[in-house]
Amino acid sequence: MTRWRWLWVAGMLWCAQPANAQLCGQDYDAQVAAIHARASQLKGEQPRLVLLGSSSFRFWPATDTVFSHFEVVNAGFGGSCFQDAWRLRDTLIYALNPDVLMIYEGDNDLHDRLAMDDIVATASMLLEDVSLRMPNLDVVVVAPKASPARYQLKDKYLELNAALRLLAMDHGAHWLDFWDVQHREDGALRDDLFIDDRLHLNDKGYEVWVRELRRQLPWLDPAQP
Repeated sequence: MTRWRWLWVAGMLWCAQPANAQLCGQDYDAQVAAIHARASQLKGEQPRLVLLGSSSFRFWPATDTVFSHFEVVNAGFGGSCFQDAWRLRDTLIYALNPDVLMIYEGDNDLHDRLAMDDIVATASMLLEDVSLRMPNLDVVVVAPKASPARYQLKDKYLELNAALRLLAMDHGAHWLDFWDVQHREDGALRDDLFIDDRLHLNDKGYEVWVRELRRQLPWLDPAQP
């Protein structure tokens, strides 16, 4: 290979790296098809809860037990951002016809360095659209979590969570925030709640989520004391 040919190939590989690292805006057709295939197997004997968001939802174990009073459709998929939830809203919200919709987005948006104003604007469009098209739907907006892998963006996360909380209130949605319970009393983030990638929760991390969920929103599991 000539020197110039090698430099051209190296340059192309370098330019491709940011695109490969990007999470938002991927082709999720296979994931969406799998979600609908799972949803079609449900009996429809209980109210339906749809978990819409990224891998923090996708990896959540035993959601049918956690939300035992609901028929759960886990519509989480890795890499999802608010722009994806907006783009796929017809097939992942309205076609699934939930009684309760939980949304976890924003985590990957910040990782992809999307502008804060753009993230909040897309979230606002989504909540406005849902409130207009399904005015009786219970919507729960979940705050993007803290994680060791992305803790350098802590200030951005807190800024986004404050904005999303206001949006949830403005659109009559419920707000669910796990940020504080993932930290120790001295303010340090609990590393013991994560798997080796330092981004995704382990079983203990999800147990913390469930306890806090039942404390903040007990109506999601009325059988709990």
